[in-house]
Amino acid sequence: MANSSTSSLIVTEIPVEGYAKVLRFQNPDVGLDAIISIHDLALGPALGGIRIHPYANFDAALNDVLRLSKGMTYKSALAECRTGGGKSVVIADPKSPNKAQILEAYAEAINYLKGDYIAAEDVGCSPKDMAVLAKFTPYVVGLEFEGSSGNPSPFTAWGTFLGIQALLNKTYGSKEISGRTIAVQGLGSVGAKLVEFLFWHGAKLVLSDIDENKAKEIAAFYGAEFVPCSEILKVPCDVLAPCAMGGILNPESIVDLRCRAIGGCANNQLLKETDGDELRRLGILYAPDFVINAGGLVNVTQELESVGYDSNASRTKVAKIYDQLMLIFDIAQQNNCSTNRAAISLAEYRIKYGIGKRLEPVQFALEKK
Repeated sequence: MANSSTSSLIVTEIPVEGYAKVLRFQNPDVGLDAIISIHDLALGPALGGIRIHPYANFDAALNDVLRLSKGMTYKSALAECRTGGGKSVVIADPKSPNKAQILEAYAEAINYLKGDYIAAEDVGCSPKDMAVLAKFTPYVVGLEFEGSSGNPSPFTAWGTFLGIQALLNKTYGSKEISGRTIAVQGLGSVGAKLVEFLFWHGAKLVLSDIDENKAKEIAAFYGAEFVPCSEILKVPCDVLAPCAMGGILNPESIVDLRCRAIGGCANNQLLKETDGDELRRLGILYAPDFVINAGGLVNVTQELESVGYDSNASRTKVAKIYDQLMLIFDIAQQNNCSTNRAAISLAEYRIKYGIGKRLEPVQFALEKK
């Protein structure tokens, strides 16, 4: 590892094979400890959310950010967002009383990369937090002012809804939601919005969240069934929609699954690539998370275009998620492989041949104000 510093910011480079750049940023004065992982820059500057989470240790944070940034590379390539793959994690309690100071120091870390990494919100990072960052760095998207795209959650949820329709069409020959049982794990800003869309289209809902009081309230409002977190993966259903943290599809959990298909907005749902193979062996159709949950990325990258942000253009592009998944399902079937492997192969093909490469400079909404 190589160390350098600027101001009170300590920068440590972490060599990781296959990654363009991985850096650790620390500022002991305010308690900042963060990692920015840039997986690939072939199609454009890396873009990815900021996850603020009290990881158990540094290695856990590093493992998470590496997995997430690689997923962003594939997500962007398949959604044709003309950006590369990046992600960042801030090792902190998202409810920390000095969060504003941590964010100000973290903005300096983003500036250090001079636009190679563009930040958006993620778990533990709210639109309010993004507004704090925007005071100190232009390299942010998803802000709540005219000309920016705002909260990406509704677009992520809508893309996931369309992906569930694709799963149903491939599994049952019809994309009709009405009467289908959908089990949703996680009722955060995206999961709750997905539940709303599913309810209005007639789904029978089974809901769970780590905050049981919130889950019970949402379940009561939508006439849904509530189950505790320990039971949601075992619920008999047409589609399981994981919308919480990653790694929930693993050898221990897969044996208990009683669903026909899986599609949700959580990142890194598979613990390992082989877990996708096991789902295929069991006849469970899986919508790769980096395909089905790309709606938010599509929306925030729209504001980087020279014409500026256009919600209608975002909606049109998010609608392509349905066709993209149907294509991936067909590729997997034709090649006798998991849908996850099919999606990765398609993404790597596009990256290798520069399909969808950004050819002009990024236009930041903050710089247009």
